[in-house]
Amino acid sequence: MKRITVKAFFLLLTSVLCAQESAEFYRHELRVSLGEAAITSNLRDFDGENYTNVAFSYFFRPAKFFWVGINHANYLGVRTYEWREYNIDDNYRDFSKSNLVYCAFIAPEIRISCLNKRAVLLYGGFSAGVGIRTRYVREQKRTDTFSSAHITLLGISCNFGKNRNIFLGGELGFGFKGLGSLHGGYRF
Repeated sequence: MKRITVKAFFLLLTSVLCAQESAEFYRHELRVSLGEAAITSNLRDFDGENYTNVAFSYFFRPAKFFWVGINHANYLGVRTYEWREYNIDDNYRDFSKSNLVYCAFIAPEIRISCLNKRAVLLYGGFSAGVGIRTRYVREQKRTDTFSSAHITLLGISCNFGKNRNIFLGGELGFGFKGLGSLHGGYRF
């Protein structure tokens, strides 16, 4: 009975090791994303500012379903100010000025994939971090910091290439990356 138990135990270990070996996955990922941030930026008290979100990310994958990484998001936009000045005679003149606005954000992220196929990945994730923004308020330049988070409700990544390590995809979520984004990258 002991021999059968020991043999069954070693057979189980061998089969688990073989299953892990055959289930190859790439541990590192570099990604570039282009997102829509106009709606969420207006929710964050950025009145009149329209942003385009460009993000660079690195992820490490310690397990097949679990990812840990860092995001660096850049927001470029324009804010237009309009105001009216009155003189002594109660006459007025309207003014308008547009200024470039910049915002950068850095945030760690965790992702959990629920479907890991050779050609496609489905995942969800969460990230939170700190940002710095430069903007103009009444012709004066201001720089301030803020914190924000992002929840990825659904992310999809389609793998291409001979080794399936080049990918394109998209994400739907809510937070500093916007409501939707498209991404591409390389896994190694």
